Amino acid sequence: MSTPDHNHNDATNNGYLFSQRGTFVTFGLLTVLMVFDFADRMILAALLPAIKAEWHITDATAGLLSSILTLGMVVFAFPAAIAIDRWSRVKSASVMGVVWSLASAAGALAQSVGQLLFTRGLVGIGEAGYAPAAYTWISAAFPKRRRQLALGLFSSAQPIGMAIGVAAGGYIATHYGWKHALGIIALPGLLVALALYKGKDYKNLHKPQTSTPEQPSTRDGVKVILKTPSLLLAYLSAGLGTLQWVPVVFFLPTWLNREHGVGVQSASLMTSGLMLLAIVSVPLGGWLMDRWNHRDDRAKVIWPILAGATNTALLALAFTAVNDLTLRYTLIIIGFFIGASGGTGALAMTQELVHPGIRAFSSTCSVVAIHLIGSVPGPFLAGWLSDRYGLTTALLTLIVVAGTGQVLALAFSLRHYRTDLSRVSTFQLEAA
Repeated sequence: MSTPDHNHNDATNNGYLFSQRGTFVTFGLLTVLMVFDFADRMILAALLPAIKAEWHITDATAGLLSSILTLGMVVFAFPAAIAIDRWSRVKSASVMGVVWSLASAAGALAQSVGQLLFTRGLVGIGEAGYAPAAYTWISAAFPKRRRQLALGLFSSAQPIGMAIGVAAGGYIATHYGWKHALGIIALPGLLVALALYKGKDYKNLHKPQTSTPEQPSTRDGVKVILKTPSLLLAYLSAGLGTLQWVPVVFFLPTWLNREHGVGVQSASLMTSGLMLLAIVSVPLGGWLMDRWNHRDDRAKVIWPILAGATNTALLALAFTAVNDLTLRYTLIIIGFFIGASGGTGALAMTQELVHPGIRAFSSTCSVVAIHLIGSVPGPFLAGWLSDRYGLTTALLTLIVVAGTGQVLALAFSLRHYRTDLSRVSTFQLEAA
């Protein structure tokens, strides 16, 4: 079974690739920038009622405003991955943060749906490689005993960002207009991106006890991934999980407003509160999997299966068996909390099942799968179904179909996980 990815300073740095202070500073900047990544990404969820009122768009077009962003991410994901592996993870993340912040602010100048679609596509291009860059850096910088927790803490930035984007977007749109929201929310992300540029990073990979660079080619990376069944199934499960939750979160303010008469600002706050639960559940799930992993190295697969199945059952119940708003919202809260606790399982698999020289490429494959299967079609598909059968039916359909598929993909991956993990060779990283 494979082993540790530690550097020659392990004894001094207690297993960290850099000093602990340097690690935490760069990790903090990456995490805060991730907050604004998702704030810029999700702010339109709160702005949809105002945009629909001003431009009279359909639910399908509203969904397209989200899908176009993730399509931009998919198109530029692999070029971004090549830059990350061959230039710098930290500098790449910084530059991408600047690009998406400026593009998000440009949306405030849009005078039509077409112009807004164009700016949202640019936001997606800017965000194309940020998550893979950060995941790769975290997997290298932290010792194995802290990696799942670190990934969980970093991933918790996503719901924080979504909550900030939705809550702030709803407030600003209500009091000052929806276009102001796009400009205001982009500024702090721009400042953090600039501060990140000089963060700690690591050098190229080296074979143990040699100074010979070992950087697998992209072609080699593709071959390795295609021969790793549990990794392919991890990508699939992550994509199906996204197909389940993204449409729910994106349309939840609209659903609350339409089905229960909740005001735009209140609906935005309810949605942001729901997403904030992941601040606790994602790191908690990561910690639990780290602890469990000492007894069973399949913990990061088994726990997400249990969490995903429970989440799907509770969400399906909320959208079918009950009509009371309080009970529905409570079931959604519990479901999201449990489901999010398994979120870092598939993510960790994308890093540990490949050579570190292709971790960014593996992360990018995961991001592409997430977007092609979930983020790109999800909002548009939910909107299309909503225009024909109603929003509740649309969301319920995606919850059941995608959630069931996610659980089955992880269950099948268990058959191959240990065999695939044993193939990963030893390696050594060196701080820059």
